[in-house]
Amino acid sequence: MSDLIDRLDNNQELLDHIVDSFQLRIFWKDKDSRFIACNQAFAEDAGFKSPTEVVGKTEFDMPWATAEAEYHLQTDRTLMESGEPMLSFEQGLTRAGHRKSWILTSKIPTRSDSGEITGILVLYQDMSFIKDLEKESYKVNRAYQLLRSANKAIISATDESSLFKDVCNFIVDHGYKMAWIGRLESDPAKTIKPITSAGCEDHYLESIRITWADDALGHGPTGTAAREGRVVVNQNFLTNPDMLPWRDAAIQHGYQSSIALPLKNNSGTVFGVLNIYGMEPNAFDEDEAAKLDELAQTLSFGHEALLEREKRFDVMVKSVAALAATVESRDPYTAGHQNRVAKIALAIAQEMGSDADTCNGIKLAASIHDIGKMQVPIEILTKPTKLSKIEMDMIKIHPQVGYEILKDIPFPWPVAEMVHQHHERYDGSGYPQGLKGEQIIIGARILAVADALEAISSHRPYRPAFGMDVALKEIETQRGILFDPSVVDSCIRLLKAGQLADN
Repeated sequence: MSDLIDRLDNNQELLDHIVDSFQLRIFWKDKDSRFIACNQAFAEDAGFKSPTEVVGKTEFDMPWATAEAEYHLQTDRTLMESGEPMLSFEQGLTRAGHRKSWILTSKIPTRSDSGEITGILVLYQDMSFIKDLEKESYKVNRAYQLLRSANKAIISATDESSLFKDVCNFIVDHGYKMAWIGRLESDPAKTIKPITSAGCEDHYLESIRITWADDALGHGPTGTAAREGRVVVNQNFLTNPDMLPWRDAAIQHGYQSSIALPLKNNSGTVFGVLNIYGMEPNAFDEDEAAKLDELAQTLSFGHEALLEREKRFDVMVKSVAALAATVESRDPYTAGHQNRVAKIALAIAQEMGSDADTCNGIKLAASIHDIGKMQVPIEILTKPTKLSKIEMDMIKIHPQVGYEILKDIPFPWPVAEMVHQHHERYDGSGYPQGLKGEQIIIGARILAVADALEAISSHRPYRPAFGMDVALKEIETQRGILFDPSVVDSCIRLLKAGQLADN
């Protein structure tokens, strides 16, 4: 008998050794959810030196939060009521001396010989490492996606404001709490002025002051990034002493961490700072900070390229304005015609939902659509009586002449083509090419309606102004014949809304 007992004791020791060697945490509970046994790994998770210290305790004696304890008890009750195992489900667990972990848990009911449920066997495995890998993978992928989105925004941007706003929106759309861009001011206080933001901001930026001076308000991430031209990470608003001036407001808005990324011009001078806020502490690791710095560098490059485009565009606009003035100086009766057509064409394009870049191109083309009249004798342009066929034929050459003047200018829009086609008609009856329907580019179809509307409503050398009511009736009559129906419809909506006044 003693030999049998010895063998049983040895087998129990072996079993205990095997159980304690597992990476799995294992414990048993009775029907009242009191712990009756566990392995060493679980005891350590719960902050005890040995399994014997766990015996008799409840979930509320463990180091995890009350809410976690209540959740564990609820799953216990659900299992014992159903009698069905709960296999491989994820849940959170705050282990003693550790941050909250993710565990993969299975709960199995224990039964007596008669089949009555007597308690629960629980096994779980720490999945935090896998979760961390998934999180890191997500963050890297997020940074790549964000960089791609920013590149698209840079390509399509037409001005600084829309570029910065789009990038901030993309940042928030990719899971960050808030993003804003501040510009360095040259005032005595060296203020950093917020110029755009996205996400959960709720007047936060109005409630704080940030400078790039060497003082308390300049020693946060934003001011330091601006002053020193480097990336600065704040991993925790609550514990970082440099964040004291903004801590209360940040915590109130749910910001736990942040990163400040300097924006530099081509000479390396910092002109602004991109700020991104996270919803949890330690949200910006080294790899993510590097990718976000790449984003900031790309944004800086795009901003400089945009400024250069804007400079070239300004020169182009001034040149075009000079050309337009030259045309209209020859014909006092139609002075201002091109400018009025440009305003109407722009309004129609906007009403049709065209993007800002397209609208800019249409407005520019409209402002010089009659540039080809430079080659038409002034006597014909100002003739107060009906034109002869020969004279009319001379007028009709102006779209072709305008195209020849403009075709070699590197406009970022099809300006020459719009000028060339502005007298083409939807049914093919126009000139000089006899194009019809969608053979005519949309800008020229818009320009055709705007030109006709302005011409009918305004004074001409050979007749008085007919006004907008007559012009509207004529445009409606020619809908789908001379003019694109969709363009006419937009024009009518604008007129009825009072957004196109009499000239």
